Amino acid sequence: MRKYLLAVVGLACVLTACATTSEMPLAPNMVRLDTNASGLIFTSTAGAITMKKAAEATIRRGYTHFRLEQAQTASGSRFVGMNTYGSGTAQASVYGNTAYGTYSGSSFSTPMYAPTASIGVTVIMFHANEAGAKGAFEAAEVLKKNGNI
Repeated sequence: MRKYLLAVVGLACVLTACATTSEMPLAPNMVRLDTNASGLIFTSTAGAITMKKAAEATIRRGYTHFRLEQAQTASGSRFVGMNTYGSGTAQASVYGNTAYGTYSGSSFSTPMYAPTASIGVTVIMFHANEAGAKGAFEAAEVLKKNGNI
């Protein structure tokens, strides 16, 4: 029974884990990146994913260096399901950030939550010979370091 519980919890964590990054152009040398991650694996790599996306955006636009401005971070959790034991039925509904559950019979239910992380940054890009490139991240080096994420 314990192995079954661990397998169900592990499967729920894997199935509810993901990371997405949206990119909004602000100027020819500036974009806004917003990364949203959930699950144990992806929340711990949200920063590296954001850095990789910033480097890719920089190179794709013909620049070599970038700086991060106006960074915002947040973390929390979200409801991903219920684990029920015993003989009975359980149901859960999510409205916004609140979960409501009902159950009947001789059973008990445990809510399951996945961790979340959000990162938002403005990426300002420079050519190697521009003054802003001095001390900035070099996009090729960032990709080399974070390329397999």
